[in-house]
Amino acid sequence: MAKIYVITGAPHIGKSTCGPYFIPEGIKILDPKLFVQRYTAQGVKDGYRRFEEQLLALLNNNEDFAVEVDIANKTHLQMLQDIKALFPENRIEMIFFYTDNIQLCYARSKGMQNSKSVLSPEKIASSYIHIIPTVKRHLNLFSSIKGIDIGDNYIVPETVFNFQDTASGIEVSAYLPLWAQ
Repeated sequence: MAKIYVITGAPHIGKSTCGPYFIPEGIKILDPKLFVQRYTAQGVKDGYRRFEEQLLALLNNNEDFAVEVDIANKTHLQMLQDIKALFPENRIEMIFFYTDNIQLCYARSKGMQNSKSVLSPEKIASSYIHIIPTVKRHLNLFSSIKGIDIGDNYIVPETVFNFQDTASGIEVSAYLPLWAQ
């Protein structure tokens, strides 16, 4: 049985920056968006297929790994559903980054203007609004969920809840941001 750490959350919230701090050291992190960008920069058009090949190799070898996804993206969500269906014995643990302040997402996006992964303010708002309902609809995919709040001081993200399974219930911090209530 392998553990698959799914790093997800609001757009431009700091998943790539902060995600590695919440997974065990030495765990390989796959990012389909980066696969596509890197292969496209080399003139190769099948970056996502190459991501899928590496993902399948890790799954077939029963290796622990992490994957950064946009759970509101239908392709990424379908990938998680396929993993759960094809490898039901694996534990899929979500590390979910969010904030009560969407302005943080906008500010981080502005700071990334030269990046190929910058989203328009409309796309950020849409993803921000739809991500929590999407997570709630697909809770059955995950063995556990760790909620990480990125507050106004997003240098120090805080774990605000841990949900293991329906039998264990939920462990919450003293302070819950509005999004986690």
